[in-house]
Amino acid sequence: MIEAGPKGGFFDSTALLLKERLESQGVSVAIINSEATLDIIGHVNQVNGNVDIGFIAHEVKPGQYPNVKSLGSIIMDPLFIFARRGLNLQSPADFINLTLGVGPKNTGGRLLTDIVLDEYGITPESSTYAELSLRQMANALSNGDIDVGFFLQPTNNKIVAEIGTFGIAKLVPVNYATAMVKKYGYLHHLVIERGSFSLLNDLPSSNINMIGIPATVVAKKDLHPGIVVLVSLALKDAYRPPTLVSARASFPSMNYEFDLDVDIEADQIYKHSPGYVPFLYRVLNFWVAGLLDKSALFLSFLLSTYFFLYYLGFPRAYDYWKLGMISRVTRRLESLLEVARARALTDKEVQEFLKIERYLDPKAKASQNATRLLAEIKSRLS
Repeated sequence: MIEAGPKGGFFDSTALLLKERLESQGVSVAIINSEATLDIIGHVNQVNGNVDIGFIAHEVKPGQYPNVKSLGSIIMDPLFIFARRGLNLQSPADFINLTLGVGPKNTGGRLLTDIVLDEYGITPESSTYAELSLRQMANALSNGDIDVGFFLQPTNNKIVAEIGTFGIAKLVPVNYATAMVKKYGYLHHLVIERGSFSLLNDLPSSNINMIGIPATVVAKKDLHPGIVVLVSLALKDAYRPPTLVSARASFPSMNYEFDLDVDIEADQIYKHSPGYVPFLYRVLNFWVAGLLDKSALFLSFLLSTYFFLYYLGFPRAYDYWKLGMISRVTRRLESLLEVARARALTDKEVQEFLKIERYLDPKAKASQNATRLLAEIKSRLS
């Protein structure tokens, strides 16, 4: 079960990509689309919840989600601030008495938008806030129904690319981006270079300072290791190329989200060169490799426990086995002695006795009882 954002958004497109990759290996996948993207990680965190994989593009506190691990940040989401053509806006401080298109509440985009507006002194009392979805905001901006629209999306998002490439609206810079990044440690200072959207049309016509935040894939800590491998390989294939704000091979990466536990297998996949596949999955069928991978954790626990107990002085497993063998051999000697007291042993029984004697001799007879039984039976044979 994957929980993503609204249909058509970045989280949704990534969820669809993962669904295709997982189902190609026989894994059944369902996608839940949610407007309240801030709640997704909480659903993943629920021990008995149905959501296995989700997304975040907002701050999380250390220890806030103990049942969640990071499968890696996969792309940088800038907060695009587009103003309709004809407006000469130099910064968000100029948004007074304008109609602002903002995302739905309880989303990462709205959270970041409110931070920017608050820092520049813009409030619902000084301006009009129109709460719109991604597509609604793009249409409203194009039609002139709003003056400014806020889009927290990667640079390759189709809607954002259309607005920027065709000059439907003009980017407004966040000139105090570096100061905001220092104040809010989870934000990043980004620059859209001049001509990034269109060299031919010189769009944008200058370098634009922006703030942004990485989008990160999260999962339950007990997610099957085979699923982790498939997801990580799919993310690496899809998000390794460069974007307008990040260099090639910057993503996927564990170097952006520091307040969640990291999946070690996913981290190794991202650090290796393209084409790398973990050994088990390279040489075995996916399901067999996944079974062995999952069992390895349990076997590792058992071995660690064994060596820990051995270090504390507990007997080794071999010692227990040896004691068991001595006990069984001693019982057999007792039965042979009972027979020898009643009658002469057969050749087969003599051979069995000699075999036991050879076994016990290197063990220094193992016990006084066994030594006594051996001596008595041997005296009757002679």
